[in-house]
Amino acid sequence: GAHQNPSQEERAAFANDIGADLLLSLHIDGSPSPHACGIATFHFGTDSGATSTVGETLAGLVQRELVARTRFADCRVHHRPWDILRLTRMPAIQVEMGYLSNPVERDRLLSSDFRNQLADGILVAVKRLYLDGRDDPHTGTFTFSDLLAHERRIRDSADLAPGRSGLVPVAAGADQF
Repeated sequence: GAHQNPSQEERAAFANDIGADLLLSLHIDGSPSPHACGIATFHFGTDSGATSTVGETLAGLVQRELVARTRFADCRVHHRPWDILRLTRMPAIQVEMGYLSNPVERDRLLSSDFRNQLADGILVAVKRLYLDGRDDPHTGTFTFSDLLAHERRIRDSADLAPGRSGLVPVAAGADQF
């Protein structure tokens, strides 16, 4: 039915209604040509210069992480005025993560390990959006587990600074993303 495949406008409205911080629209592409290949990421923008600067930054981070991890062709970051990107009140991106019509990419996309690699890259890119960038490992080398350990080390070193007790209250689920 219609609600099993909501329109771009409905998806944007849902993200707005729940007060989402980001909208990530993930797609796998297809083409009449079996040679079409690669990853592309889109953010809101128009040819006249209007753009989502945070969306553009996130799109660049996601694109770099996914291309580095997959070695798929880099089809780059692009601006588009699509409803899914334009109608949200938060930064939004759309990621085209390869082509099912390309036999090589299809085989990789069907692998759960490969899909986990894609998910890891997207999670790390989102986290990088909020990091200060100092001492960041190279693109494509940071796993989500590494990222959590990195954050714990930073938190622990701040907690042991002079004048701090070193005791940190921990809420249930505090180690979760």
